[in-house]
Amino acid sequence: MKSFVAFDFETANYNRQSICAAGFVFVEQGEIVDQIYSLINPEEYFNSMNISVHGINPDDVKDAPTFPEFYDSIKDQLMGKTLVAHNLPFDGYALRDSIARYSIRPVEKYLLCSLQLAKRVLPKQPRYSLDFLSNQFGIKLENHHHALADAEACAKLFLYLTKVNEIQSFDDLYDRTSIHFGYMDEISYRSSLVNRKLKTEKSK
Repeated sequence: MKSFVAFDFETANYNRQSICAAGFVFVEQGEIVDQIYSLINPEEYFNSMNISVHGINPDDVKDAPTFPEFYDSIKDQLMGKTLVAHNLPFDGYALRDSIARYSIRPVEKYLLCSLQLAKRVLPKQPRYSLDFLSNQFGIKLENHHHALADAEACAKLFLYLTKVNEIQSFDDLYDRTSIHFGYMDEISYRSSLVNRKLKTEKSK
């Protein structure tokens, strides 16, 4: 749990495959060792609502790499890694849908969600958004909805939550939260999930 890759995407419109920016933060043994940020040409239209959230417009990405070009440049760094997003149902499926759209052969990777983890270990929070939790735990997030800033905040939040709750492995994660990691390879995609049956049994 001390070595993983936090990631975040911004999209041009409501389609999850319309990624227009990507941020990846590489963590090794609890320390951030590398960061990658790139604008991406989504080859789709931009919705005004999305622009108002992240500030990226069509002119910004006209010379940016397409998703296949970007993924090809980082895929070797993701091989066999655990990828963590704050709201995996969005970012994870954005990754999956973009890979499917371009018929890319993905590398093997594991998937976890810091939002899902926060809900399991902090059950009485009024909100679970990345900016709210970052502010609560003293994590710097000055440019919310910038893909790299969000990925870095996600990395620091995940490190904090796993450290405080003494979660050091997938087995610890499952024992303490009933969360089972997600997985992606060439033929399948499974998001992380909570084992509801185990949760019910533990509550008896």
